[in-house]
Amino acid sequence: MRFLRVILAATLGFALAAGCKTGPDLSADYAQTARENYELAVGEFTDKDWEEAIQYADFVRIRFPFSRYSVEAELLIARAEFEQGNYITSQDAFRQFAKLHPTHEHTRDGWASFMAAASAFMNAPRGFFLLPPPEQRDQTPLREAMTELRYYFDHYAGTKTEVFAAKLRDEVKRQLLEHELYVARFYLDRDKPEGAIGRLESAHATYPGIGLDGEVLFLLGITYLRMDEIELARNTFTELQTQHPAHHHGKQARIYLKYIYDEFGPSDPNRQRPDRELPKPIPPKEPKNRKRPVKPEAAPPVRPEGTTPPKAGS
Repeated sequence: MRFLRVILAATLGFALAAGCKTGPDLSADYAQTARENYELAVGEFTDKDWEEAIQYADFVRIRFPFSRYSVEAELLIARAEFEQGNYITSQDAFRQFAKLHPTHEHTRDGWASFMAAASAFMNAPRGFFLLPPPEQRDQTPLREAMTELRYYFDHYAGTKTEVFAAKLRDEVKRQLLEHELYVARFYLDRDKPEGAIGRLESAHATYPGIGLDGEVLFLLGITYLRMDEIELARNTFTELQTQHPAHHHGKQARIYLKYIYDEFGPSDPNRQRPDRELPKPIPPKEPKNRKRPVKPEAAPPVRPEGTTPPKAGS
């Protein structure tokens, strides 16, 4: 997605060496020092030879674990995995880097934690003409991105990367909200407002201010009306008309408010509300021909040794 690429370019907190590739093929020997091998990894990364960059950086990480270049190599590996589209791997790599190196510059400025969230976001469904729209598919990566962003704002709020993390958070919320609206419409199209109401109420409380408030309020008002929640529907359409008068749903809200007034009269806070408790499941009946379990016969009493059984009639 273009906007995320812009964010990633803007948040790039360190520069890799520019220029043509100067390192040898990987079939040749590695260099002698950590610095030399790291510079070879940087050269491969600059030339977009991601696998070779990872191999050089991994050599630095394993062969020179106490070198400062080992830490930089870990970050380079995470970036190379991201560039290859291995977003699950890069998400884990950025997250581990932030936890293992809390004093590193790009941990302290929140960049590593932000990249973990960006990796999860990039792993989310994308539009493709042969597949269902993204809002109809699994939203687990987006929820993971929100988890990573919550961690970011808990630990790195106020850093120079916060403005970019906020933009990413808004985009993640927008896509999650579109999924909730899709599910709500799915239930409404099948005349099951009870299935839609929980989604819409949660969406109204969880995702305000990201550009879809008019859509949420309109669907919420429609659903309340179908459930005979007359006063809640009236309040929702009033909120929609007041807060979003220029929105096309804001104009429709006036029509619904007139309908509610003509049909049910003025506002009545004591109006009886419908029972919204879920019906209790009825246990299935037992089949008529089902055989009841036969109770085992009681065992005869144990007779002490040396005694004779009593005679009949005695």
